[in-house]
Amino acid sequence: MGNDEFDEILSALDRETARIRVRAEPRRYNKPATVIGGFPPGVDLAETTRSLKNRLATGGSVVDGEVYLQGDHRARIRDELARLGFDPETVEVSDAPLPKRGRRG
Repeated sequence: MGNDEFDEILSALDRETARIRVRAEPRRYNKPATVIGGFPPGVDLAETTRSLKNRLATGGSVVDGEVYLQGDHRARIRDELARLGFDPETVEVSDAPLPKRGRRG
């Protein structure tokens, strides 16, 4: 077994055992954003974000190892991550209601 094959097996194991956490939080002007964190080391976050943005038809970015997507996509994110090779059993989606941020002044 070559070194490349071993690295591929380790990468696949990391994807299956990761605890990916998904939550929604309000952003500017109370617009919802979906935040996805807990990706295993070695995952190409830029490529993962690009794929999720295309599949969900939304904008997004990577900030400090977390993927931020515009809008509340908690209902679909487990299926989309499964299509990218992540085990759906390891994806934890928070069902907490989106908190409202009050106006100042």
